[in-house]
This record gives sequence, structure tokens and C-alpha cells, in this order.
Amino acid sequence: MNNQKMVAVLLQECKEELDRFSPEVEDQSEGVASRHQQNGALLPDDLKTLIEEAKEMKWPFVPERWQYKQAIDPEDKTNLKDVINPRLHELLVFLKCSITDRDYATAAAIVFLIDRFVYWVDGSSQLLQIAKRLHKLHPTTPIAPQLVIRQARVSVNAGKLLKAEYILSSLINDNGATGVWKYAQESDRILVQSVCMQIRGQILQKLGMWYEAAELVWASVVGFFTLPQPDKKGIASSLGILADILVSMSENGYNSFKINSQVDLNLLKESDHRLLSAAEACKLAAAFSQFTPLFVLTAMVSTIC
Repeated sequence: MNNQKMVAVLLQECKEELDRFSPEVEDQSEGVASRHQQNGALLPDDLKTLIEEAKEMKWPFVPERWQYKQAIDPEDKTNLKDVINPRLHELLVFLKCSITDRDYATAAAIVFLIDRFVYWVDGSSQLLQIAKRLHKLHPTTPIAPQLVIRQARVSVNAGKLLKAEYILSSLINDNGATGVWKYAQESDRILVQSVCMQIRGQILQKLGMWYEAAELVWASVVGFFTLPQPDKKGIASSLGILADILVSMSENGYNSFKINSQVDLNLLKESDHRLLSAAEACKLAAAFSQFTPLFVLTAMVSTIC
């Protein structure tokens, strides 16, 4: 069974398990709970730590080890996909066990942790249905901002731009508020709003509104930089998007963008011409995202070509 099919099958089993429950049903016996705990005990320590931190709402997005660090140790160069992908089957089994035991907090934490990796195998629709069902069964279960924003991303991919815009605008206008989620620090709200502006910029980019898209994406770059520890992954992503926008933008549009009082292109060094600025944005994206070279290389090649 390939990875995509395995994910789809296990997510369907999780959904069917949830569909058997109602909010009034009492928790099951301790014997079942002990089997659930045994499944969690089989996971490596780094994954168990991530699940606990997700339950504690320590971050609104699951972070890469290198994402907020200035000085990188050798162990920080390991990407999350190298930790989670080999254990995705075990995590999905643990998710199902947590649902069976009605341990909704652990289930929501696992959904949060595997979200990005399930997205890559086209399983987000199923996973988001599970997240919604968990919240319906137990409204005090915190649903991470990453999952709310994932719904917006999925809506964009499906061409439902108005729905995505509504989700993102609500997060921005409500200062990142989403259900009972509690931010560990106020700067996390800025992070969420910056990601929302980045995606809104991509929506406008799809609509050919290059100037407005560039404004929003640049605002996201500024937001990522203003965090106590700048978000290198967010900066790299936004700079890659900005490079694509600059290539498509007209000369008049670029000149207007360049003199916008809210935009300071000194970061790009080369700003005399939009294509030079695009190339500089790609170079900076590569520097900020040095441990995800394929993403940056793809962005650079598409921009240059």
C-alpha cells in the first residue's frame, strides 16, 4: 500500500470512529485507555515531546528546529519531514486509538502535528473533517491556527477564493483568535497574521492583482522580521512569492510599489529594476531557507525561466 492510500484508509477509519460518538457519551474504561497509552509509549521521544508541546499550545504552527535560530547546531538541520514521515503510519494509528479512548486533546495534537505532511499526500480534506468533528464533540478542544489556515489553503486550491479570504480576514481582524486556542506569547499572533497576509497575497496574485499582492506579501515579510526571533521559513516563503509577483508586475506597477511609503526595498539591495529585485529576493530566500533547498531551487528556476 502506497503512502497516500495508507493515509486515506487510516483517516477514513478515524472519521468512522468519530461518527460513532455523540457529545453525551461517557469515556470508556481504563483498560482501553491503557492500550492507548501503550501506543503512545512506542513513539520515539522527540515525537512524544512534539505531541505534548502541541497539547500545551506552545506554538501556532509546528516549527522546524532551525526556523527561529540564529546559530544552528548539527541536530537542528534535520527537517520535520525526516522525523514525522517515517512514523506517519504509527501516528495515524495513535490518532485512531486516541479517538477510540475519547482523548480529544491528544487526538487534536496529533492532527496538528501531521497536518502539513497529510497535506502533501492530498489528505487535508479528510484530516480537516476529523478536526471539525473533534471540536464538535468536545468544544473545549483547542484547534491550532495552523489547521484553520490549512482550511484556507485547501479552499484556495479548490478555487474557493471568497471562502479562503473570509477565513484569513477573520483571523487578521480578530487578532488571530480561533476558538479556545491560547497563545503562548503575544508575538505568536503577529506570526499568524503574517501568514494570513502571505496567503491573501497569493490569492491576489492568482487574480492578477500584482501590486496589491506585492503589498500584502511585503507586509508579511515585515511581520516575520518583527518577531522576537525572526521566522526564517516564513521570510523565505514570502520572498519566493514576492519574486514571482515582481516578474509578472508591470514597470509602472513596480515603480508605484517601490515608492510606497510602507515598503522599504533596501533589504533587496538591487531595486532599480523589478527583475533585479526578483533575483535578489530569490537569493535571500535561499539564504533564509538553507535547509529546504528544493523549495528554493524550484522558486529560483521558475522565476528565472
